[in-house]
Amino acid sequence: MNNMDKMHKYSIIWALILICIVALLTVFGFIYKDKVNVYKDLENKLVEAEKKYVDAKFLYPDQGDTLKTSAEELKENEYLDSLSYNDKECDGYVEVKLDNTVYSYKAYVSCDGYKTKGYDKK
Repeated sequence: MNNMDKMHKYSIIWALILICIVALLTVFGFIYKDKVNVYKDLENKLVEAEKKYVDAKFLYPDQGDTLKTSAEELKENEYLDSLSYNDKECDGYVEVKLDNTVYSYKAYVSCDGYKTKGYDKK
């Protein structure tokens, strides 16, 4: 067997290894995306409850201020029924800020195995 045949075989082996790696990374990416989407849905659920709560109580913050409402407060006021995933209750809160003329809502969720980036229990 000459060097060209060896090089050809090594190229095929490396190409197969690369294809396997790309396939595995793609599968893991889809699994991670599906898992994270569940938590994003919880965050969206918190934001929708907060919008109703702020509107009903007229709690809109002034420029430079931040309104922080916990999931517990939303539950107590009956704007949120539960914040759970796989029968495990999660913790969370929503921050509302006035950015120029638009109110922005950012939800933070903490569950077993997941925490929104920037989550702060304080």
